[in-house]
Amino acid sequence: MGNNEDGRLEVFARGADGALWHIWQTTPNGAWGNWASLGGWFTGTPAVGSNADGRLEVFVRGGDNALWHTWQTVPNGGWSAWSSLGGYLTSDPVVGSNEDGRLEVFALGGESALWHIWQTAPNSGWGAWSSLGGYLTSPPAVGNNADGRLEVFARGGEGALWHIWQTSPNSTWGAWSSLGGYLTSPPSVGSNEDGRLEVFALGGESALWHIWQTSPNSTWGGWSSLGGYLTSPPSVGSNADGRLEVFALGGESALWHIWQTAPNSTWGAWSSLGGYLTSEPTVAGNADGRLEAFARGGDNALWHIWQTSPNSTWGALSSLGGGLTRAGAAA
Repeated sequence: MGNNEDGRLEVFARGADGALWHIWQTTPNGAWGNWASLGGWFTGTPAVGSNADGRLEVFVRGGDNALWHTWQTVPNGGWSAWSSLGGYLTSDPVVGSNEDGRLEVFALGGESALWHIWQTAPNSGWGAWSSLGGYLTSPPAVGNNADGRLEVFARGGEGALWHIWQTSPNSTWGAWSSLGGYLTSPPSVGSNEDGRLEVFALGGESALWHIWQTSPNSTWGGWSSLGGYLTSPPSVGSNADGRLEVFALGGESALWHIWQTAPNSTWGAWSSLGGYLTSEPTVAGNADGRLEAFARGGDNALWHIWQTSPNSTWGALSSLGGGLTRAGAAA
């Protein structure tokens, strides 16, 4: 999912027909319209980025394993025709925004290495695919350091978390380095209120494990368990006050969440938001800062739940309909 330039949330998902479908809020923080098809035939889960001018751009692996994309022709507006960026992807893509606003897409490719492709200028065309090497066994996750440098995380062949980062904003990349651990899910990354990155993944005993930078743009501490018994990869969002909040499926396929008790601080206890869900959740922030979580239900419809006010409690799960194969990924 992504936030339009005017703040309206928009969700993208692959339908039972293999096409990309989308649904969007009709006003910021407001109600939702109806599902509409953007066509195409795809085999992966979409990723959504925001161009420097606010136009959303969606990326997804096609039936030919190439990367395909479509973009809004104006902010908050209609969509282009599908276009191929080539490549040969073996994972779903993720997209990050460089410090200068240029989008950059990452995915696993040949020899289980990480491959990337990027815009040559903000809001503009694309260069060619290039390999960042590595030997990876999960889709990547990408975050922005406090100084704007992109940093990418993925599980390696031995189950540890590996990362690679830009040596300066908008620039070249260093070498892969291991952060250790033993991951049983792809990682998810969030940014603390002070700019420190924090990574979450399932690990031993199906608990949630996390590791974080000791200061912004800096080195990393050690792994620590947040407990829980989880059955899906996690998704992380930022509350309006900067506190991180993590969502995952748990017992009885319900949606569970855990959150920081204060910005940049310690964590509370797991709590269930209920439901019966069949895909990993995704989470995004409304224009007013309220978090909203989405996942596919047992009926293959998209279900969502939202905070009743920023930094606050949650309402009840509600269906947005549709017939999904998987829900879209947060921008």
